[in-house]
Amino acid sequence: MARIPATLPPPYTTTGTRAASLRTNASDFSTTAEILVGPDRTRYLIHTSLLTKQSPYFRAALTSSFLEASTQSISLPDIHPETFTLLVEWLYNATLKPLPFKEDKPAYYTLLHLYILADRLCFEGLRNHIVDAISDLAESTNSVLTPSDTRLLYEGVREDAKIRELVLDLFAFKKTDKLIDTHPDRWHAGFLRDLIVRLKRPCKQAMQRHTQRMWLPKSWESTRACDNCRVILPPLQGAIACDECCCAWCIPCAGEGVAVASWEDGRPSMSYGAEAGKKAYGAPRKWESCRPWKGSRCMVYHEHRETEACWEVFMGR
Repeated sequence: MARIPATLPPPYTTTGTRAASLRTNASDFSTTAEILVGPDRTRYLIHTSLLTKQSPYFRAALTSSFLEASTQSISLPDIHPETFTLLVEWLYNATLKPLPFKEDKPAYYTLLHLYILADRLCFEGLRNHIVDAISDLAESTNSVLTPSDTRLLYEGVREDAKIRELVLDLFAFKKTDKLIDTHPDRWHAGFLRDLIVRLKRPCKQAMQRHTQRMWLPKSWESTRACDNCRVILPPLQGAIACDECCCAWCIPCAGEGVAVASWEDGRPSMSYGAEAGKKAYGAPRKWESCRPWKGSRCMVYHEHRETEACWEVFMGR
């Protein structure tokens, strides 16, 4: 850790652009646009440059020959102000933290409402950020969407949206059969149909184990933490990586069998015991399939028509 430089480059956002890239030019903040939201016309004053750089919808409305361009005022009467406030928070902070919870459970429906709004107003970067947020919530809380969430997903989100692929993979990869069978509410019929198809025709990650290869981070910007022990993998030092899920592990974790959930044939996993230099054997663990929402989510679930692709950020690609 002592060899880590004192000054590191700015982190990448989920859209592949640097977090400070929209905040370096003072002239970008000289004009604001008025956005009137909801039936009560809740007023928002937002810097025009942020709107036009992130959304082709606002770019056309505020910089063309439309009336809104001359008045710098747009009315959105059918949008809920609480949802629009989340959009504004992301616009200025490049994040949605803290992520929404209700009664200690992830409020996926809040993120879905925000996704629908972002899709309507053409905020591609926000849509990809919501994909990341749902992925992180599902992984950290070991949860999936509720039946009412699936109805919102299939009735409010466009049919070809990649977020549907993410939700289907979460249900297909996780142990959700009992949840689907016993939940008192009704799941959306279209969701159940697509899930059956996904289970009958699993994606490549579900059919393969980790596809491992040697990996060398090229620079501090491309370094990562070992997925098992969280030790930083510094540049120009060997590590093990998976081409399918973009996870990476240090050599000791890979050698001990804990990096990829050990063996599937019942052999116990190895770990260091209480005495220095001696290894202890734990309970048998099975290999895990790659989980595409952990590392390769950009390649699988993001959409990049307006924004810069960020998948090459993972593993220094």
